[in-house]
Amino acid sequence: MKHLSAFGKRLSVPLSFLAVFGCEMNQDQVTNRQVQGLRPVYASYEEVSTIQTLAPQPLKNPGKIYIKGGFLFINEQGKGIHIVDNSDPAHPKKLSFVSIPGNLDMAIKDTVMYVDNSVDLVALDIANPRRVTVLKRVKEAYPYPSYPQQSRVQFECANPEKGIVVRWETATLTDPKCYR
Repeated sequence: MKHLSAFGKRLSVPLSFLAVFGCEMNQDQVTNRQVQGLRPVYASYEEVSTIQTLAPQPLKNPGKIYIKGGFLFINEQGKGIHIVDNSDPAHPKKLSFVSIPGNLDMAIKDTVMYVDNSVDLVALDIANPRRVTVLKRVKEAYPYPSYPQQSRVQFECANPEKGIVVRWETATLTDPKCYR
């Protein structure tokens, strides 16, 4: 019995060492860990608040679609709204693209389209779809976009000192600190 007790004492030191320093590494201590995640794309407030009607653009990352009269309004996530004449559904015609940095959503009443323009709410006159104009802007109607809409994703933490987040892009990130 005495022999087993001495053996137990000798074994307890290495086991204590393993218990303290274990085989699992804390992920927070791993450095230069590369993962696929989302990185914010920034713009200055002046760039974000510039809304322009441009020539039709190709659809790359479409979001919500709004139908009003004979028109389709198709959101290009984070970039703006495509306006399509759909009065003849067999032959839709792209009319214009309204550049609205940071835009994700829209609503329309009569000839006024309400859009989010990153942190601002903007009312646009869409009576002439080839020449959309700003009617009114409510500054800072929305909170700073500090995280992406997607969930269960790692991302680079947003930094308001770099500007306003207008969209999130997929990228290889080193040691991302944020997760949603």
